[in-house]
Amino acid sequence: MPGLVSVIQAVSAASQEIGISQKPVASVVGSNDQDIAQMLALLDVVADEVLLEEPYKTTLGDGFYIVDPTTGDFKQAVTADSDLIAFDRRLTIDGLKYRFLKAKGLEFGEELRDFETRLNKLGARANGRVLDLDAAAGCGDRWGSPWGNIATPGGRVQ
Repeated sequence: MPGLVSVIQAVSAASQEIGISQKPVASVVGSNDQDIAQMLALLDVVADEVLLEEPYKTTLGDGFYIVDPTTGDFKQAVTADSDLIAFDRRLTIDGLKYRFLKAKGLEFGEELRDFETRLNKLGARANGRVLDLDAAAGCGDRWGSPWGNIATPGGRVQ
């Protein structure tokens, strides 16, 4: 499955970007490092937030977001470092960073903004049907409304 990130890749990237580790994480599932274990737990919180928004609300509406890399089947929980996350790579990393910093009581505003911006852009791209409201312009009203004689911006009916 192209474009998906594994659990170990997501946690490793987030921990390096935050600065809690200087090199890639060796293991996530069953890790003795409290910060890594916390990031794994926060992955469910990030997923809960992501699955409420488009396009994931439609595509992953059943709530399953972990994919077994060998079979391609969805799973209920992370069982291996190689398990894949079925939503955007950058969204996963930004969500982990924001949630981790928030849980630690640290400043997380920039990370939250990055997460929300990415989530909104993905939703807009998925719902990006373009409606040309000017296609029927000139239907008789002076503002060029495609709906003709309806209430105008000034509240008057023509």
